[in-house]
Amino acid sequence: MTLSGHLFSTPLHTEIQMVPVGWIEEPDTQEVNPGIERLGVMQSVLLKPSGDPERPYRIVDGKRRVRSALKYGIGQVPALITDGTRGQIAAASAILNAARSSHPLDEARNWQTALEEGQFGDVKELAAHVRVSVQTIRKRLRLLTLPEDLLTHIGVSIAEGVAERMANLAPEYREQAIRAAERRLDAGERFTAADLKESQTARARDFEESLDTLFGPEPLLEVPRDPLTELVQEVRRLAALGGVELPALVRALAREVPELSEPSSTPAEPPASPRLTVSPRPGRVNLGLRPSERLP
Repeated sequence: MTLSGHLFSTPLHTEIQMVPVGWIEEPDTQEVNPGIERLGVMQSVLLKPSGDPERPYRIVDGKRRVRSALKYGIGQVPALITDGTRGQIAAASAILNAARSSHPLDEARNWQTALEEGQFGDVKELAAHVRVSVQTIRKRLRLLTLPEDLLTHIGVSIAEGVAERMANLAPEYREQAIRAAERRLDAGERFTAADLKESQTARARDFEESLDTLFGPEPLLEVPRDPLTELVQEVRRLAALGGVELPALVRALAREVPELSEPSSTPAEPPASPRLTVSPRPGRVNLGLRPSERLP
């Protein structure tokens, strides 16, 4: 059942009641509004029955106002009281908190409860009612995937943006970041964006290694091989690098390996042209002159 008409089964009573602070369950926040010390609580809080006879009311909205009243000794606070369901109360708190700055985890928990209880059809409908972008709601909801002991440090030792980036990491890298944050917090230090960078660097490094594996030296498809052809190509390559002519290489191999004495298809070098020699007559020297030019 999505939100329609009144949020509760009957409209809230508009009559404000003054409720003793001692009747309200103690809020789980230490934040106070200093102005309340001088002006008192001017804006009513929203309460619901708790079922506890000693403290019959539980805070739906107004934790900081009640905490301020306790700190500054104010005995009563103005309140509206409702008996709505868990989902209705979460939806009411989400809508009320949207009008002012609120702790991101309080918002995220109220939004998640309202969605789980079916008060809103989906995140888009929730966004339309609380006047917050869908992207912001989704980022805040992802915060709830972090361990509770880390969530308590958001806004104190871990910036909200750093926590959102941590929650957005893939599960294996989120675990690395969580362990790193726990070590920092145990040492009493802040966990910053620089600390988170190592987990993000590990993610990028693993991605590059996966690409190296995918496009590495191993072929993606098994291609038939011809060892003889590969060997010939390698010999040609080495001969070219060494400046060796292939015919000379073949002759050298034939001398070294007797099994290579088979006839070669390489054409034999043509025989050298015979040199003509003329034997001179004894006692005479041929000067190359024609008979008519010979000396007497």
